[in-house]
Amino acid sequence: MGGVHHQEAPLNTQDISIDRKGPVASIIICRPSAKNVLTPQVLSAMSQAIQALSREDTARVLIIRGQGEHMFSAGYDISRLSEDASSGTTDSPAVSPLEETLQRLTAFPYPTIAMLNGDAYGGGCELAISCDLRIAGDHIKMGMPPVRLGLVYPYPGFRRFMNVLGFATTLEVFLTGRTYDSRACLHKGLVNEVVEAGQLETFTRDLAESMAAHAPLAMKGTKQALYTLARAPVLPPEKEAQLQALFTQSLKSRDLEEARQAFREKRKPRFTGR
Repeated sequence: MGGVHHQEAPLNTQDISIDRKGPVASIIICRPSAKNVLTPQVLSAMSQAIQALSREDTARVLIIRGQGEHMFSAGYDISRLSEDASSGTTDSPAVSPLEETLQRLTAFPYPTIAMLNGDAYGGGCELAISCDLRIAGDHIKMGMPPVRLGLVYPYPGFRRFMNVLGFATTLEVFLTGRTYDSRACLHKGLVNEVVEAGQLETFTRDLAESMAAHAPLAMKGTKQALYTLARAPVLPPEKEAQLQALFTQSLKSRDLEEARQAFREKRKPRFTGR
């Protein structure tokens, strides 16, 4: 997880901002008018910020949140999915901007907290799941809608949810495509704590500061050990390719195009299984 590098954190951009208060750093998605949707530009800025903070090695806790009070993130920009489909072959696709960012978030050496100030869907829900802890306001909702869009979700995402929720709950979340309120999110394990919306920021900040006071080497070593254990067993290459192919094939399906068209026309999609 790297040695100590003294490097300035990246400057704020129009897509994200970075807040530093002592040993606690926050990355804020700054697109509330667009429901904090995760575009490649947003994800690139987040990825660079996480990488810089990792190298700097002075932020002992990292908080991820969305700007505003209604949306953590509505998910990955659905209009970009066709670009993902053409970015690689069926068996060896390029790593998506979302996956690259989530990998860097998981690799951040110290604890990460998703402060769910609003709803989290799709890629936004996976962004939250990729953090070590999730603290939610009592007004939020979460859900994974890929089956309602004609999409087989990328298998690394399935693995993340299974590591956090377990097999049975992951099946429920993905096969039903349901939206869960804050109470159900806590029951299912999608979040660790639910607090009153007005107390969310104070609660999360207090938790982050208490964690940041722990011994840095112990925190880094504990996180590294637990994630190493969670990653086993590793898929054989041929199985990995088969699972990846399910995702890339669904990106090229008529059902996914129908879902996009239905979204634009504000109607229910009419799927054909092609």
